[in-house]
Amino acid sequence: MKWFSDIPRHLPRATGPYVPGMLDVMFDYTKEGPFVRFYYPTRVDSSFKDQSKTWIQWLPHDNYLVGIARVIMLYSFLLRIVFWWSDGIKIPAQYGAKPRTEEKLKCVIMSHGLGANRFFYSNICCELASRGFLVVALEHKDQSACYTYYFQNASDAENDRKINLEFRYIKFGRDHYEKRNEQLKVRAAEFCAVLDYLIGLQRGEAPRNIMRNAPDVASADVILEDFAGHLDLDSVTVMGHSFGAATALYALSIRKEFKQGILLDPWMFPVKGERLEEKVRQPLLFVNTQTFHIGSNVDAMAKMLTNADSEIYTIRHTTHESQTDSVLLIGYWLNWFMKKLDPLQALRINNCLILRFLNKTLGYPGDVRDCVDYLKVEEKENVERGLTKPWA
Repeated sequence: MKWFSDIPRHLPRATGPYVPGMLDVMFDYTKEGPFVRFYYPTRVDSSFKDQSKTWIQWLPHDNYLVGIARVIMLYSFLLRIVFWWSDGIKIPAQYGAKPRTEEKLKCVIMSHGLGANRFFYSNICCELASRGFLVVALEHKDQSACYTYYFQNASDAENDRKINLEFRYIKFGRDHYEKRNEQLKVRAAEFCAVLDYLIGLQRGEAPRNIMRNAPDVASADVILEDFAGHLDLDSVTVMGHSFGAATALYALSIRKEFKQGILLDPWMFPVKGERLEEKVRQPLLFVNTQTFHIGSNVDAMAKMLTNADSEIYTIRHTTHESQTDSVLLIGYWLNWFMKKLDPLQALRINNCLILRFLNKTLGYPGDVRDCVDYLKVEEKENVERGLTKPWA
């Protein structure tokens, strides 16, 4: 069918000057050892035509699809029907390519939302990588990911014998906050472990990556060695979506190395007892979607606006999934009867708000004129600045 053959078989390409790269990194043979994906600028010439040879599929294997089905309480065969056309969709990034290290890389550590994973925000992460950032996207092992895994030893890693960690439901009730807060602190500890890993990597002391190399990809350890001495760890940014935004906010309160936070549709419930307004003084960017927040959530965010450089926005006609790749793969599935922005338009607004904020707080990227010009148009109709509630 011609209409099917015309569907793009990849996520939209990043718009920055550098071709993004990716690499999966697992720190050690324990449940506690973080599992991440690096997104970074590469040395690949952007005019090189045959880039897709080293693109990898968005969905690494079937366990993730089964995990997503479990999160949304849908039979996996029904989710396969929903995903059938997007099977084989790839991420337009060079897996295992050599990083661009002509200048020190600004670093962002990313935390996913409830039921997501390390690749669920590839559009955002690739966009930042194409602008010169190293983004380290966590796949949390507190059973808040749709699915993840670890290896017990080198033999298991070599033979791909995974210890599976499935998504765990936590019912609403008297102990809901305590359990979510407990998860929050496990997740924040992983944030700190990633920071410590980057500090070691900068010194050339990072441990070996225990992940198997993909076919036709250079040694992962050789690729990691290229980062040594080329990371800017004086201005590390934390970023997260939903539960991940709460995690990032908590991480800001416990490590002074984290200099600013990007909080996408934050779920403030898990940090409600932490009094973070007394501990977090770094610049914050809140980017909210129209339908997610109730008044108490917005009020909790308002307390965090203690820095003069902090900003808060709401993107109109968007829902909680607007900041994920899922809208690019299967479209909107929340709030069906609401008028919504085109998914790519919503993500571009989101990404431009992030890049403009980083330019203001870090002075990097140096040139974000395309984002500034784009937002001049979009902010007239589709973006609300401040604490007003356009959904009310």
